[in-house]
Amino acid sequence: MKTMTDTLIIGGGLSGLYAAHLLEQQGQDYVLFEARDRFGGRIVSASLNNDNQGQVDLGPSWYWPNINPQLGALIDALNISTYKQFSHGHYLVDKMRGAPPQAINIGYDIMPDTFRLQGGMQMLVNGLLDKLPSENGLLNTQVTAVSKQTDDTYAVEYKHNGDVGTLMAKHIVFAMPLRLVSQNITFHPALDPALKKAFDSTDTWMAAHAKAVLIYETPFWREMGFSGSVNSNVGPLVEIHDASPEINGKPEYGAIMGFMGINGSARKTAGDETLKKLILQQAVRLFGQAAQHPISIEYVDWYQQPFTATKEDIASSHGVYGIKTKDISHPNIVFAGTEASRKYGGYLEGALDSAKIAVNALSSLQPKFERI
Repeated sequence: MKTMTDTLIIGGGLSGLYAAHLLEQQGQDYVLFEARDRFGGRIVSASLNNDNQGQVDLGPSWYWPNINPQLGALIDALNISTYKQFSHGHYLVDKMRGAPPQAINIGYDIMPDTFRLQGGMQMLVNGLLDKLPSENGLLNTQVTAVSKQTDDTYAVEYKHNGDVGTLMAKHIVFAMPLRLVSQNITFHPALDPALKKAFDSTDTWMAAHAKAVLIYETPFWREMGFSGSVNSNVGPLVEIHDASPEINGKPEYGAIMGFMGINGSARKTAGDETLKKLILQQAVRLFGQAAQHPISIEYVDWYQQPFTATKEDIASSHGVYGIKTKDISHPNIVFAGTEASRKYGGYLEGALDSAKIAVNALSSLQPKFERI
């Protein structure tokens, strides 16, 4: 384990990985810390056969080429294939408990220009990791404090698999939810009160959500004339879509993905197994007895993920993102992560956008930005 580095990146989600990728391209010295036991952050993909080519997403699922230029460029650079979100067939509207859902032929594409990645969003993580030296990244490593030294470098205290350590860094890139930065890390000197207030008031993207995916041998609903898309006032899933992974235009297996409409506190009280039973009952009510026996039900409650959410993350819509305040007491600290992006906050594009801005900001700190 290194004891010194030019740049420490804290957070190994898409933004942190992309920041590391950019620094790697520049030949810069850096270390990447991730508190989880895996890289990817809010990107999580599950597979029926542990096959990278047939994964379904339990985090972000889509991208839009016409409004995600940086993400599109990265997908191309990593040679990842894409396919359009399936939306052919009837759309189900589930208005009232005790009444059957209504099948509607809308007559237009309800998800225009919406695409998925062949292999799931995990392919972004895998592709970036393939370009980074493994020794530069450290999992199960949680930063607890950063202390500015007299020469404006930082002593960063961390816990790694229960052991306590200190890393000296010239610069720090925080690529993690801003509320977690404010609540979980001690700063010496303290963060500017205006900046801390801004962090505390910034909702963490996706933290209030829970997503479920029911996996079947085939997307049987397509043969029944359904698109797999549902709007439900009954729940527990309130927005549902076909998530069947496709390779070369053909589904590998069937998958139905949905967002939970129950708030985080109630989900925690109910418990995952109870919720899975309710989700299965809903699937049968919507799509018939063919939905009764899924191969598996994958479920992630982001509100209960300690390295994503805080108890304040109760909003389920996109918040107001972007950092407008800079802390003059910490000129060598920059902030990435999708919540830090003014233009694309709350999207994968924001994770890339903020990482690029952060790395460019490091360059402006010359002549200090050099190898130790």
